[in-house]
Amino acid sequence: MSANQVCLYLCLICALNWTFVIGDTPVRQCANTSNPLPLMVQIDNCDELPCDLLKGLESNIAIQFVATRNSMHQLTARVHLTSLGVTIPYELEAQRSNVCKNLLHGAYCPLDAGEDVTYRLLLPVASNQPEVPTRLQVSLHDAEQSDQVVACFLADTRVRKP
Repeated sequence: MSANQVCLYLCLICALNWTFVIGDTPVRQCANTSNPLPLMVQIDNCDELPCDLLKGLESNIAIQFVATRNSMHQLTARVHLTSLGVTIPYELEAQRSNVCKNLLHGAYCPLDAGEDVTYRLLLPVASNQPEVPTRLQVSLHDAEQSDQVVACFLADTRVRKP
């Protein structure tokens, strides 16, 4: 067996182990049920709600979705948080909210209809964020199609100290 074959087998084994370690995070449909759910969401190894968002750190959220049309160049993520009955938009830096610049597994824009890709959102959690149950809503928008929603989900979270 050549060194290249050994390396390939080790890479495949590591990838399979990673797949079995990470479980999907259970999420709910957004209020507008015509907005499609992502294929999969993974919030910092959370496989049971509520997910913990740790103050002063970044939460790593992987969102697997399907492109809805050909030649998608401008996709933007938007985040809303609801705590104590009040919903506020959570402003993301342009670099973080740019879906095309944060695709995983070698994917890149433009995307074509039916293409299955994964977006990585690093969500900063402010150290002064109140420690209360919070509903997280993330939606991905097609800026070239009047901000049409490509994927949207809700997840129950709680903000906690690390």
